[in-house]
Amino acid sequence: MTVLFVLLVLLIVPLLAGVSYFGLAVFKIALLFVLILLVYSIIEIIYLRSRLRIGQVEHQAETSRGDLANFKISISLQTYFLPAEISVTAWYGLTDRTVEAQQHFVQRSLVPGNKEEIIVSMEARHTGWLQLDEVNVSLRGILGILQSSYKYSSEKGNMQTLVLPVASFDSTTAVNALRETKDGHIERKRVEDRSDEIDTLREYSPGDDIRRIHWQVSARLQSMMIKQYEESLEIRTAVMVDENTATEEYMSAQEWDKALSRRDLLLDSTAGILREFLNKELYVRLETGERSRSGVFSKKIENLQSYRRQLALLPIDSTPDIATMIIHELNQISADRYLLLTTRLSYQTVTTILKLKEQVRYVSLYYFIEEPPSFEMEEAFDRMRRAGVDVFVYIFASSGVLRERKKK
Repeated sequence: MTVLFVLLVLLIVPLLAGVSYFGLAVFKIALLFVLILLVYSIIEIIYLRSRLRIGQVEHQAETSRGDLANFKISISLQTYFLPAEISVTAWYGLTDRTVEAQQHFVQRSLVPGNKEEIIVSMEARHTGWLQLDEVNVSLRGILGILQSSYKYSSEKGNMQTLVLPVASFDSTTAVNALRETKDGHIERKRVEDRSDEIDTLREYSPGDDIRRIHWQVSARLQSMMIKQYEESLEIRTAVMVDENTATEEYMSAQEWDKALSRRDLLLDSTAGILREFLNKELYVRLETGERSRSGVFSKKIENLQSYRRQLALLPIDSTPDIATMIIHELNQISADRYLLLTTRLSYQTVTTILKLKEQVRYVSLYYFIEEPPSFEMEEAFDRMRRAGVDVFVYIFASSGVLRERKKK
């Protein structure tokens, strides 16, 4: 229903009064004309509605942060000669706390038999789900007296695109970690539970795992003998990421936007480090605190997309802190190198990092902060560096980029 339709309906009352009181032909003709317009508009809109074909909202399954995400609607009019007018209003930002609600408006004329494709473009500003909240399609006839509306909402259909982090890390620190391997990316090392090929035997010592006792040889020698193994192993790297940004502390859209922008840079850096290892065909694993994904190593660059997707699917502030992930890892060390990326650091975290360094050959900490570290934090950095942990500090610049702070 439009304003014009309401005015025509209201016009019937004075015309009827004029016909009954004055009895003039002009009032009769005007009344007849108004009634014909109303009847025609009703029949027209019913016919156009039955011949209008609107497809589902098509969208990209995923895109990269910073690119445009396109949502497309195909509309066609299957009449023989009668044209129509349509207007499409798309709303986004209704469920996004980082921006004010915005709309995208498009108006088109439909020619019978032709298909119109309405494209709504949105900037993929933050890693995660990009939501198109609502799409309204309005149909009008030639005179525009009546209109019919169609509504798509995110509750009725999937209008989401997954925004992946950009694999970008402008720093030489990842290369430093790569250089921590002897003889290329292969070294011979003694292992106990990672090979089926026995290298040597030795006598049992208190504390040895009884599962490694070689019972046949022990029975023959009348002494408990322990199996030892040695094989060529490719160095394995675990990348642990804590994306916590404490967004529950922020109230305004601007504060939320800044917090998520910092989170984006952390996830971009994580994806960039993973890319460096996969490009060199080195085994690497991403650890985000999800036990179901733990222990999966990869060395093929084709798997970078799945790692980026895993990062994008992380709910905001969902990862446990680095200390919690390390404690779980200490129960069964699965990697030779550990790269830790985090936005928060506590005394417990520093202590667990030092425990981890005692058991593995290389540990590197990438600490992302908004303000320069405090004196107490600088002391914690020095403590870790003395223990052999590489510490790199990155400060979020106001321009939205990372600035690496040089070692003191």
